[in-house]
Amino acid sequence: MENKTILNFKSSNNSGFTLAELMVATVILVFAFAGTMVTFIRCMELNDMSRNTSLAVRAIETRMSLIKDTAFNQILANFNNVAFQDVTVGNNGRGVSYVDNTNPNLLVITITYCWQQKNGRIVGEDTDLDGAIDGGEDVNGSGMLDSPVQIVSAVYNR
Repeated sequence: MENKTILNFKSSNNSGFTLAELMVATVILVFAFAGTMVTFIRCMELNDMSRNTSLAVRAIETRMSLIKDTAFNQILANFNNVAFQDVTVGNNGRGVSYVDNTNPNLLVITITYCWQQKNGRIVGEDTDLDGAIDGGEDVNGSGMLDSPVQIVSAVYNR
């Protein structure tokens, strides 16, 4: 009889991952997830900033309409260095109107609005949101509270 030798080769091709490969993949996924979460949170903050900026613009436009509907000789007395709060923005902000009467026939009106974001950041120079310049708030020395949301207009005496 013929002697047949059967060779039994054990497969060296194991399917699966080693522990080191799994740990490297996990670390990569954790960093990718953390980056995605940071981006998501930052986008939510930017969305909140955009919404509050739009509300502040609407508040100062409403205030400017009120000023323009006032008799010229009453504008300085009623609106110079006067703080206001708009209900649409809520309690997290305050605006201030300033009237420059250097030229008696031309009033230059500046309206600014400062507010606090949900994350606690104050937008504008009014750090305590009281509508008045306190120590250290007028950073640029302009004599008024400045903000990214600010409108300047002129009213002429006809």
